[in-house]
Amino acid sequence: MANIIPFAFRGELFSGTHNFANGGDAFKIALYTSNPYSTSSTVVLTTNEVSSAGSSNYERKALASQAVASGTAVASVDFADSTWASATFTAAFAAIYNDDKSDKLCVVLDFGGNKTATNGTFTVSYPDPSTPANAIISMA
Repeated sequence: MANIIPFAFRGELFSGTHNFANGGDAFKIALYTSNPYSTSSTVVLTTNEVSSAGSSNYERKALASQAVASGTAVASVDFADSTWASATFTAAFAAIYNDDKSDKLCVVLDFGGNKTATNGTFTVSYPDPSTPANAIISMA
């Protein structure tokens, strides 16, 4: 399965709901054990979210270093990599959402299978946005 951009997100961009500029809205990432979303999803959910119980060291993370770029035919946004230190959990999906706008869902990331950390660092690395089409969120 590929990453999912919800249908609602596209319309929300044109209505000015999301401000990805640095200093704009606050965005977060949540991790999931299985995919709870479809293209019709509009907000982030807790269903199938990684457990924060015990010593998992899981919590939703704020995304830092928002950077908007545009090329001749592509606009994109990028973030600094997200890390969880001393993590003990498994995740197969992630969701990026707008924390300032009622948790509106922006994109669901498919890790292509389970990724596990056992008392180690769990990192979600975002692609190099120097080519805007490679960014984590891009529109042509």
